[in-house]
Amino acid sequence: MQATHELVPPLNHVFVDFENVHHFDASVIGTKSVNFTLLLGAEQTKLDAELVEKLMEHAASVQLIRLTSSGKNALDFALANYVGRAVSTNAHAFIHIISKDKGFDPLIEHLRSRHIHAHRHDSFAELTFSAKPKVAPETPKAVTNAQEEPLIRVLKHLRKNVANRPKKKKTLLSHLKSQLGKGTTDADAAGLLEKLQKAGRIRISDKDDVTYHV
Repeated sequence: MQATHELVPPLNHVFVDFENVHHFDASVIGTKSVNFTLLLGAEQTKLDAELVEKLMEHAASVQLIRLTSSGKNALDFALANYVGRAVSTNAHAFIHIISKDKGFDPLIEHLRSRHIHAHRHDSFAELTFSAKPKVAPETPKAVTNAQEEPLIRVLKHLRKNVANRPKKKKTLLSHLKSQLGKGTTDADAAGLLEKLQKAGRIRISDKDDVTYHV
C-alpha cells in the first residue's frame, strides 16, 4: 500500500512578555495556525498604532491581556497560567514564549519533560513556526516509524552529547550525515537539518553559528 501524507501545521501558541520585550513584529500576526497572547504590565498604557491595527484586523487569533495590578513576577505567573490553559486544550500544540527572562526556562523544561513542544525566544527574530507530517490512517505503522526514526534518533543523540554538539552549520551537516549512516547523501543531511530548524530544535545565525533547543 502506498503511503500518503498531508503536511498539516499544528497550532502554535505564542505568548509575548510585553513587559520584557518591547518590540513586537506585527507582520507575524495573521500567520496561519498561530494564536498570539500579548501580556502587558499594569503600567503599560500605550501601544503602537500599527500594532493596534493588526490586533484588530486579526482579533480572532489574538488575545490582549493587561494586568490590573503590579508586583514582582506578576506577569510571569499570569503568562504561565495562560500557557497551562493552551496546553490543556491542545497538548500537541507548539508553545512559544517571547521573553528575555530566563526565569521561564524551568517552565520550558517542565513542559518538555511532559513531551510538550515548548521554546523560549529572546525576540521575534528567533521565532520559527513548526509543522510536522500528519500521516493518513491507511499508512502502515512501520512506514511511519521509519520516517520518524532518524529525527528522533538525532535528537536523542544531541541531548546526550551536550558538550560535543557541532557549533557550525557545516560541521553539523557532516555530523548529521554520519548519524544517518551508510548511504546517506548530502541532500539527506540537509533535509534533516531543515526539519530540525522547522521544528524549532536548532537555530542558525547569519554567521552559521548553531544554537540548540533540544
